[in-house]
Amino acid sequence: MRRKPVKFSLAVCAVLCFSFSFVSCKSTPGAGREVRVLFVGNSLTYKNDLPGLTAGLAVARGFKVQYDMYAPGGYTLGRHAGDPRLPEKINKGNWDYVVLQEQSRLPAYPWAQEEVFPYAEKLSRLIRAANPRAQVVFYETMAERNGDQRRAQDFPGLATYEGLQLKINEAYERLSLENHGVLVPVGEVWRKVRARRPSLELYADDVHPNLAGTYLAACVFYLVLFKDDPAGLPHPGELDDDTAAYLQAAAAQALPAGVK
Repeated sequence: MRRKPVKFSLAVCAVLCFSFSFVSCKSTPGAGREVRVLFVGNSLTYKNDLPGLTAGLAVARGFKVQYDMYAPGGYTLGRHAGDPRLPEKINKGNWDYVVLQEQSRLPAYPWAQEEVFPYAEKLSRLIRAANPRAQVVFYETMAERNGDQRRAQDFPGLATYEGLQLKINEAYERLSLENHGVLVPVGEVWRKVRARRPSLELYADDVHPNLAGTYLAACVFYLVLFKDDPAGLPHPGELDDDTAAYLQAAAAQALPAGVK
């Protein structure tokens, strides 16, 4: 992934910060409840400001959202675990949720056992030591558009989008289970949207989401973190109403077990 300066964006969302076109929003399930979320990741998190977009959706339904992001370009959980700036973020926030996002393809490979899982566990312990009530959240990311062609000879099963996505999904399911965390299954929703509506472009390049892709991810985050159906949420003006409604409906089908 291309490196980009670290993006820090602490925001209390009292009003929507985006240019939304509003569709129907018939209820306010938040009723003023405050939710605090820290996003930890890399460019798959900061692209199109996924944290801010998610917060904006929640504010539209009556939640008060305070969020922050620590997402240096190209970072892995291993690099996060060795970065002294991250504990400062974790310790000062009294977070309800801390979202962990690994480098895009890394969880799919055998060396994830040494390069992913121990650091997820370390960060989960750090988060709970700072606030025992905090929930550790795993952002299951989208796979690369065409799979990982660079290692096709050694790992042919990961050389297609479908193969790589399924392996990434499997790894994140295990991460959330082993660390008693919450899974946000963006990758699985993404896979189904690509299969059912292949003409709908979700990528900005071979790795990163475009605005439609980020909006899809934000709807899944909203569903899981705020436990509310994303149908009828506002959407960026660059997306037409029909596309936004389809993405909301796709996200709504991702309701994990235990979320009501």
